[in-house]
Amino acid sequence: MKNPLIYIVLSCSLLSPVATALSNNNLCSAQSTDHIVPLIELYTSEGCSSCPPADQRLSGLADQGFTGAKVIPLAFHVDYWDYIGWKDRFASPKFTARQRQIVEAGRAKFAYTPKYY
Repeated sequence: MKNPLIYIVLSCSLLSPVATALSNNNLCSAQSTDHIVPLIELYTSEGCSSCPPADQRLSGLADQGFTGAKVIPLAFHVDYWDYIGWKDRFASPKFTARQRQIVEAGRAKFAYTPKYY
């Protein structure tokens, strides 16, 4: 998927007549929230020694009161740590490509997986 926005727009345009028909019958309604919910993307790997603690911290956000109404946490396991011998069973080249696209778009000098202190 090169540009997910195209797929979202296409999906919305295809569903628009259905949504209109449903809303005319009062069967469906939608409303935006009154605030913006930040999205946290953690690029991680089981092969990276400092990544599992960061994964644990991310997954513990809900226990600290950061529910879906406050933040949306996502973890993307990259495959570029697999070369050191610990193959990450959750890793995907698509996640690595996603991280590289973000690095390029932000003109960063390198991709990063977390250090936990």
